[in-house]
Amino acid sequence: MVRPILIPALLAIGALPALARTPGPEELGRIEAALRGAGYTIWGNIDIPAGGDRVIVDAARRTPNGPARGVVVESSTMRVTEETPAR
Repeated sequence: MVRPILIPALLAIGALPALARTPGPEELGRIEAALRGAGYTIWGNIDIPAGGDRVIVDAARRTPNGPARGVVVESSTMRVTEETPAR
């Protein structure tokens, strides 16, 4: 018998969105080329959320000591479409 307290926890787990994935080697090459084309030289994690219509890049910088930015790359065009200050 499932205890009543576990039911909400199990439902919450089922409601979680699909996790992001890391890009494969070919995708990574295209993403890195898009970042370089936008002037970025250094970046952190690169993730592709479920759906794959955009790429999320953490801590992208144009210079080693420059401000870190969160960057979104549009998957269909491989262009940077959003830049926000990193948290």
